[in-house]
Amino acid sequence: MRSSGQEDLAAIFDRCAEKVYGYVAFRVAPDFEAAQDITQEVFLAALEGLDSFRGDGPILTWLRGIARRKVAAHFRTKGRETSLSENDLTRPVRNPDPSATNREARALLLSLAMRQLPETSVELLEGKYLEDRSIKEMAQRRGHTEKAVESALSRAREKARRLMEAMRSQKEQ
Repeated sequence: MRSSGQEDLAAIFDRCAEKVYGYVAFRVAPDFEAAQDITQEVFLAALEGLDSFRGDGPILTWLRGIARRKVAAHFRTKGRETSLSENDLTRPVRNPDPSATNREARALLLSLAMRQLPETSVELLEGKYLEDRSIKEMAQRRGHTEKAVESALSRAREKARRLMEAMRSQKEQ
């Protein structure tokens, strides 16, 4: 990878850009323009640091680490807004696909719910659904049994679902 960084980064971008954007957008919703900007910053940082990538793990994991730091920097400078305003779910979207509005609304609700969950719950949900980790792998990483991780993941899903339902009800009032 290191010998032809720009060609390699182009291939990496093609393979990983959508996943990195999803990772970022999930965290900064409803500010999808910021998600685009942050995603660009991630790939600029990756270009600058590609020689430092050791290859110990998947490139996507490395990119998500960069993304995590970029999102944290974004919130340090902007502050974190977690309230659900009336315009958040009804503002127009650029994509004319009618289902895009619904997907964006669900993404916003999920993002806001995740911000209210304990960090351990967020880590479990991200590990399972964003990073495609198996229960076994998450259990090994945490030093817990698979059953304990399954139970904690189930509780995290239920908490996220309840928070999303509460926010959806709040919006409908």
